[in-house]
Amino acid sequence: MRCTCVKKWMRFWIRLMKLDLTILPQKKNRFSNVPAKPSTRKTSAQKILAQTDPPVSFRVVAMGKSTRVIILPFILLLLFIVPAVLHAQLAGAPLGIVKLPETGEVEFVALGELTDLLGLRTFYSEKARKVIVYVGNAEVKVTAMNPFVQVDDRTLQLPIETSYGNDDILVPWRYFITIIRPLYPGAWPESLGGGEPSAVKADPIPNITEIAVEQKANGTLIRIEATQPFVRKHINTRFTRDWMYLDFVGGIVAPGAVRAIGANSWVQKISPVQTGEVAQLSVQLREEIDPSLVSISGQGNQILVSLRTQEVVPTDVLRNLETVRQKWRIDTIVLDPGHGGRDPGAIAGDGTREKDITLQVAKRLRKMIEEKLGLQVVMTRESDTYVSLDDRTSKANMTQGKLFISLHCNANRSRRVNGTTTYFLGPAKTDEALEVALLENSVVKYDTDAPLDAQREEDFILTAMAQNAFNHESEDFAAIIQEEMRAAVGLPDRGVHQAGFRVLVGASMPNVLVEMAFISNLKEARLLRDSSVQEKMARAIMNSIKRFKEKYEVGS
Repeated sequence: MRCTCVKKWMRFWIRLMKLDLTILPQKKNRFSNVPAKPSTRKTSAQKILAQTDPPVSFRVVAMGKSTRVIILPFILLLLFIVPAVLHAQLAGAPLGIVKLPETGEVEFVALGELTDLLGLRTFYSEKARKVIVYVGNAEVKVTAMNPFVQVDDRTLQLPIETSYGNDDILVPWRYFITIIRPLYPGAWPESLGGGEPSAVKADPIPNITEIAVEQKANGTLIRIEATQPFVRKHINTRFTRDWMYLDFVGGIVAPGAVRAIGANSWVQKISPVQTGEVAQLSVQLREEIDPSLVSISGQGNQILVSLRTQEVVPTDVLRNLETVRQKWRIDTIVLDPGHGGRDPGAIAGDGTREKDITLQVAKRLRKMIEEKLGLQVVMTRESDTYVSLDDRTSKANMTQGKLFISLHCNANRSRRVNGTTTYFLGPAKTDEALEVALLENSVVKYDTDAPLDAQREEDFILTAMAQNAFNHESEDFAAIIQEEMRAAVGLPDRGVHQAGFRVLVGASMPNVLVEMAFISNLKEARLLRDSSVQEKMARAIMNSIKRFKEKYEVGS
C-alpha cells in the first residue's frame, strides 16, 4: 500500500511539472451577485493564503519549463500550510484574519464577513469601491484604501487605511469595531471584544467660525465669531513690523472663516495657520502700528480686536454720541403678519388661510413683547386688511423700527414636506428658497398700481440686496429664531436660508421672514390652528428678540 501511495505521488509531481496553477476561491462577491474572478495580479503567498476562503480549487494550464522550477516550491508551501491557515479563527468567530506585509502586525478582516456575522445590511458601489453599512439608525461609509470612515455627518479616522482584495474591502477590525459597536442595535458578540478605541480619531471641529473686518471712523475692528468663549489669557498678541499675530490656544479656524476685506481697511489680509492646539491669525496691516493702540475685548462667543488710529475725533461727533446710542437702542419691534385682505396667502386643505394664522400669532407676540420685554411694537396690519409689500417696509422705516419680523406659513406641492425655516435677504442658493421667495413675491398681483415687470423687479431686488447693510445681523437673528423655534415647538428644523423677498427689501434694520410651519401639511395645519402651539411660536420669537437685543444693542 505504501508503495502504491509513493507511485501516485510520483505520477502527480511528474504531471505537475508540466502544468501551471491558478487559485480560484469558491465564493461570490459579498456585495453583489457577480462571482469572484480568478486573480491575475502578482501577490505574495502570505496574501493569497490569508485572503482565500476554503474550499480552494486548482485549475491548471500548460506552462514553460522555467516557470515549473519556480512554481514547485510554492506548491509545496500550499500543500503543507493551507490547511492551517484557511480556517483562521478570531476569538471563536468565523472570520479570516489577514496580515498584509505592508501593514506589519495589524489584523484585517473582510468587511463582508464582518457584516454577515453581525447581520448588518450593506450597499456596495463597485465603481467607487465604497460600502455603506447600516448600523442601527446610522450609515457608516467605508472606502477601500482610505483611513477615513464617515458616520452620518461625522468623519472618523482609522490609524491605518483599509485595503482591498477578492472583491471585498479589508478593515483593521480591532479599530473598526470601536466605531460600529456603540451604534449596534443588538447584543454585541462577546467573541469580537471591544476593540482599540484610542487610535480612532475624529476630525477636530472648528470653534472659530467667522472673522470679519469692519472699518470705523477712528480705526479698524476685527470681529471674531466663535462657538465657545475664549478666556483672555488664551489669546496672545505679537507684533513684527507691519504684521500682527493673534494666537488662540485651543482654537481651530473653520475653512472659509475669513470674510472679504475692504480696500481702505488698515488690515490688508488675514491668514489662519493651525499649529497643534493653537490657531494663529497672521494679520498684515497697512503700516506698522503702536501695540498700545490695539485692544482685545469680548462678550460671550464674540472676540473684538480694535486697532485705533491717533486721529482726533471731531467735537460734534462726541457731542452727538449719546444721541447716536439712543438711536440704535433696540426699542421698537416691527411685526409683519403676512398677507391679509384680498390676499389670503396659502390655503390648507380644510380651508385654513395663512393670513388668519399670521395675524393671530402676531397679536400674541405683540402682547408678550410689550409685557415681558417692555418694548414698543409696530404692526404692519392689525386686522384683515391688505397692505402692499413696499408699504410694510416703509412703515417699519417711518416708525424707526430696530427689528423687522415678517410672519408666514409655508406651502409646498407635496403635502409631506414639513418643518420651520427662517429667511434673510440675499440671493437664493437653493431651488426651495427660490420657490418660496417667488411665491411670497407673487402677492404684488393684488396691488392696484401697475407692478414692475419681472426683469425690472429682479434687478430692483438684486440692487437692494447689494446695498443691504444688515445682512450679517439678519442672518444671525434668523439662526437664533431657528434655535428657539426648534426647542419650543419641536418641528423639523429646515435651517436658515437666504432669498430675494420683496417684503424685506428696503428695511433699514435687521430683517427676517419666518415660515413657521407648512400649512399644506395636514398635521402642521392643525398645529398652526392650535392656540397653545401659537403661544409656543410667539414665545420662541420673543426669546429670540431678547437674545438678539442682549448681544447687539449699543450701550447695553
